[in-house]
Amino acid sequence: PIGGLGVLAAILAALFALTYAVGQPIQNWLDVTVIQGLAGAATALLSTAPDWLRGLIVDGAIGGAGTVLTFVPILLIFFAGLAVLEDVGYMARAAYLMDGFMRLMGLHGKSFLPLFLGFGCNVPSVAGTRVIEAEKARLLTIVLMPLIPCTARMAVVAFMTPAFFGVAAPVVAMGLVLGNLLVLALVGVVLGRTTLKSEHNAFIMELPLYHRPNARTIGLLVGQRTIGFVKHAGTLILVMALLVWVLSVTPTGEVETSILGMAGRALEPLGALMGLSWQMLVALLASFVAKENSIATLGILFGAGDDTVGLAATLSSAITPAAALSFLVVQLLFIPCAATIGAIKHETRSWKWTLFTVGLLAVVSFGAGIAVYQAARWLGA
Repeated sequence: PIGGLGVLAAILAALFALTYAVGQPIQNWLDVTVIQGLAGAATALLSTAPDWLRGLIVDGAIGGAGTVLTFVPILLIFFAGLAVLEDVGYMARAAYLMDGFMRLMGLHGKSFLPLFLGFGCNVPSVAGTRVIEAEKARLLTIVLMPLIPCTARMAVVAFMTPAFFGVAAPVVAMGLVLGNLLVLALVGVVLGRTTLKSEHNAFIMELPLYHRPNARTIGLLVGQRTIGFVKHAGTLILVMALLVWVLSVTPTGEVETSILGMAGRALEPLGALMGLSWQMLVALLASFVAKENSIATLGILFGAGDDTVGLAATLSSAITPAAALSFLVVQLLFIPCAATIGAIKHETRSWKWTLFTVGLLAVVSFGAGIAVYQAARWLGA
């Protein structure tokens, strides 16, 4: 078992390393050539248009659509890695391997499958908990699911870590993921021994034979997941980017005195404990619609619009590494997107457990953000 856990950890580490090594250069190329080029062309075309119309299209629409486009390389690589592991028959063995660890949290070996797939998207993973027969173990798995950093959250990590941590970005990203999993384990142990304590049943599961991956099957899986993600999240991001832009200029035309600015400033006392400015707090709130939207929101609020490369430079000069680390910790642990909350309500058929999950994650995320920021300051970061 120890050797198997080592292999599993190595596979996950390799998947993240590959995602960064291949996806990040492509992401940067899309930023510089496609998105900036399109924004420049739109700005020139609308040079005589009213400022509000030019801002709406360039900063709002193109900025939102550009955010979706730059996430595609990360999505493709990560989904391809997951698809290969599923297709060769490894994931079933990983579930069997993790059964003992899952039981420490009151879960079942089968909980590992939906939890692991949560790295792709939490929404279908919540529905995937139907394979778990024990009701309390299933409910606990659903409550813990949002603590798995989905691709959308990891895209935010992939964008921000290079700006603040340079060549150490993959190490920081992996540390953030491991930290998330540690929080998941701690919360799971507490809930699994108190509120959602369940009976332990024997884990019986048929293990498929290992076989060579089928390129057509993998291609279909990657295509379906990527297209589904872009359709679902892309529409939300575009709408939210437009909405955020409108709220950021209403009613005065200045971000500082806008509706969003006032909402962010109202939360500044809490944000100060985590080192977060009002702009970063607003980005967290906007991520309720779609987690990826926090980057588009920061682009608008910091005046970078569609230029995510410019945004990275702006953020790195305006925010300390300690505050950036705190933001990423909160982002990864924060209340899930609206679609995930809808899935939780659908699967639990209970507003009580849905609101319990939302409240729990709010407390855990802000608590972790405060702890990380204060510790980083104490260490001189």
